[in-house]
Amino acid sequence: MTHRDHRYSLVKPMVEAGKIEVFSDIFKFIPKTRVANDLGKKVDRFNELMTNVEEFILKDLFLIAKFCELDEETMLRLVMKQYRDTKSRLVNP
Repeated sequence: MTHRDHRYSLVKPMVEAGKIEVFSDIFKFIPKTRVANDLGKKVDRFNELMTNVEEFILKDLFLIAKFCELDEETMLRLVMKQYRDTKSRLVNP
């Protein structure tokens, strides 16, 4: 990634303001296709990972965190919240 997309810089203030509460909220501010391309992933694969966040590898999550200027713990918290929300919907439809 030679030039960082300016929309990545929107993420950290939105996390701090509570406007981004789960991992998928990030993509209200920056397109999934941009992030997928920056990770070197095919968009279809990235969409699969978004549906099943537990299948992401930490390296990719930490890269996304770096793009967004977030620390790893914050990224993991966003992913875990999304995972728990998704899991509870599956258990309690």
